Amino acid sequence: MYRVRRAAQPYALLFVLLLVVYHSNLRPIAAGDSLPASLIPFSILLDGSITLDRFGPYLTEHVWYGPEVLHKVGGHWYSWYPVAGPVLATPLYLPIALVPQLAKQPPATLIAIARIGEKFTSVTLAAAAAVALLFLLSRLTSRRAAWILTLVFALGTGNWSTASQALWQPTFGDLALIGFLYSMERLDGGTLSPRWYWAAGSFAGIALAIRPTCGILVPVLAVVLWFRSARVSEYLAALVPCLVIASATAAYNLTVFGRLAGGYSAKVERHFVDGLLGILISPGRGLLIYTPVAIFALAAFAPAARQSRGQHRSVVAAATAFSVLHLGLIAVWPEWWGGYCWGPRLLTETLAPILVLIAIGLPVIRSRGWQSAFACLAIYGCLVQALGVYCYPKGRWDALPESVDAAPARVWDWADNPLVRTARGGFVWEPYAIAGAAISGGRPAAAKRLQQLGINPY
Repeated sequence: MYRVRRAAQPYALLFVLLLVVYHSNLRPIAAGDSLPASLIPFSILLDGSITLDRFGPYLTEHVWYGPEVLHKVGGHWYSWYPVAGPVLATPLYLPIALVPQLAKQPPATLIAIARIGEKFTSVTLAAAAAVALLFLLSRLTSRRAAWILTLVFALGTGNWSTASQALWQPTFGDLALIGFLYSMERLDGGTLSPRWYWAAGSFAGIALAIRPTCGILVPVLAVVLWFRSARVSEYLAALVPCLVIASATAAYNLTVFGRLAGGYSAKVERHFVDGLLGILISPGRGLLIYTPVAIFALAAFAPAARQSRGQHRSVVAAATAFSVLHLGLIAVWPEWWGGYCWGPRLLTETLAPILVLIAIGLPVIRSRGWQSAFACLAIYGCLVQALGVYCYPKGRWDALPESVDAAPARVWDWADNPLVRTARGGFVWEPYAIAGAAISGGRPAAAKRLQQLGINPY
């Protein structure tokens, strides 16, 4: 028992430190899209339902984006977005549910509380994803390298600026995706127990239920099984749980929305090249601009990494296939720029697979020159994420002079881009002022300060 506790201490320390760092900006960086996800746990705990009937009338009457994030059918209000993530995260809301008289509070108060709960939940999930990735990377490379890459993931990617700031779908889905990759690695490690095939299929199904675009994990899983020359029993162990979860998700979508895609449109754009270049190298949304260490994922395919690839072929195949397919899917997505957000929000799920590929390619990055380049890009990435965490949306690049949703070509403006505009906008100090008012004068003083600053908690 002592040895187990001692081995767990570094992971627990990492988790706690990330909780502190992720909470340090004292605010969620949320949007209308994430509001239903923050309310569903309240509906489950207070009303025993995933419907949002308690909140629907208020949101549609008082919050301008209410009709855009809620769907009414059969007299009930539902989230336009998948509900699997919020349902699975509901236990994290139990401490809030213990607040006396919570169920008697008006919708406006509950919504404000939900935004606070959203921050705590997203921070917990993002920190847990980093710890889970550390477990995985420790099987792929040395302990020291695994810790370095985990810190890059935790502080130098969208896991900090996006996943830890609001209940976006990747905030829920990253854990399922990392669980899928970990299951693949256990198969590479000679663990031929059927439970790891079952785990891989279950994680793939959960990821699909959380976010439909993760449905690409199903063909990824099938391809990996084919490369492994899996037996029929192994195919069944992997695909049956995946298909069961997918069927339940499809049944919910058909019941509530009348279509398999749920609240999403199945429409895609034909401008693949424009979308791909935009999500990779544009100053507004480019992955290689906001997380430039991602380029080192290509090292996994260099000749010097052949032995590492051979030892971990299943997880390499899965990480590669998912990353490529996900990039292609987002490139043809109608709103590939992700709306109002910091950096390539829609690529958040690709970050863990990219770090896996970097771990595989570490034998290539042995020279001092390559290591220095990696360190410089990693530090730059951390600074970029910190800019988003502590300064965004100051400068209001997304909205001015014209909404990026109306003019997505703005992501290519090198002279006026989110990095420069946000840095000039300065530090977001308002949450600290509100916290100070709460400490000195309690909730009434905080509410007054919130009103003085003109901040809408919804």
